[in-house]
Amino acid sequence: MSNPTISKRRRMSPIFRYLVLCFYSLLIGFCAMALWIKWDHSVYQKSMRDYSSHVYEEGFEAVAVTVPLPRSDRKESFLSRLARRAAPPPVLVTRQDRPVDEGQAWQKFAAAPIMVPEGNATVTLVIDDLGIVKDMTREVIDMDAPLTLAFLPYASSVNAQVEDAYQKGHDILVHIPMEPKGNADPGPFALMSSGSARERARNIDYNFGQFSNYIGINNHMGSAFTEDEQAVAQLMDVVSEKGLMVLDSKTTPNSKLEDVARVNRIPVANRDVFLDNVREEGYILNQLAELERIAKSNGSAVGIGHPYPQTIRALKEWIPTLAAKGITIVPISQSINDDNNMLAFGEVLD
Repeated sequence: MSNPTISKRRRMSPIFRYLVLCFYSLLIGFCAMALWIKWDHSVYQKSMRDYSSHVYEEGFEAVAVTVPLPRSDRKESFLSRLARRAAPPPVLVTRQDRPVDEGQAWQKFAAAPIMVPEGNATVTLVIDDLGIVKDMTREVIDMDAPLTLAFLPYASSVNAQVEDAYQKGHDILVHIPMEPKGNADPGPFALMSSGSARERARNIDYNFGQFSNYIGINNHMGSAFTEDEQAVAQLMDVVSEKGLMVLDSKTTPNSKLEDVARVNRIPVANRDVFLDNVREEGYILNQLAELERIAKSNGSAVGIGHPYPQTIRALKEWIPTLAAKGITIVPISQSINDDNNMLAFGEVLD
């Protein structure tokens, strides 16, 4: 009896040892995985202190973006400062058909001028809020018209998108987020009239530093900020120093952007029509008809839209009809250079 039992145990021993080995291997594996997850989570939490999440709400339904956020509690290291100072300046991509050798930045990086038939009125089409929703931004960039494209500085991969738009011949603006009235969130690094001058200076530097080849700025939201003359003056000092132009989107009738820009001898334009406050193609076409009317009456007009599918469809339907109506689309740099605008500007200079 003992011999068969011992023999059976001996036969089962390797299997038993194998099962025990598998059990301990799994246990060690689970323990290692748990430690790794805990370590990864702690590293992630630490790294996320350097980032800010923002749910973009103006124009799109809850599109979340995550952007770098400078740490206020940590000083820049010596090596980091040294590397930043030793880094070469950003390469500015220029096209041969742009007037790159003359004037200030808004002239150097302006789109090539468009031939306007004698007697034609002109319209400038500005598309705001670009860079967040990539497929819509791509459709706008690829449109066969000399547009003025305003990119949000905190959009991911914004520099590559801007370079593409620049190569396609569009004027580029920095669409700077600014403090609105009410509870709307303008996004990270917004200029706040309620904040300190030091904080505004930091945010101004951030917004201007995310891409190149722009000719000027316009405001993203900003109904509160643009009414604060002192805060606007701080921004205009930098705009003037950089040789840029300003487009006042007129999100409030009491905006000081135009007045302060003119005092600082900065070229400035204003929005005439918002195209897509209602995201319906029929409504947008009616707004485009109003843009036509103003252009015919005044000689030029500026319309602002957004990268909505309805807006893009409306523009693709509307743009081919303009030649027969005696209207030409021009980039905003050309509108600024228009004799009527320069005459109004010259009155301040005199």
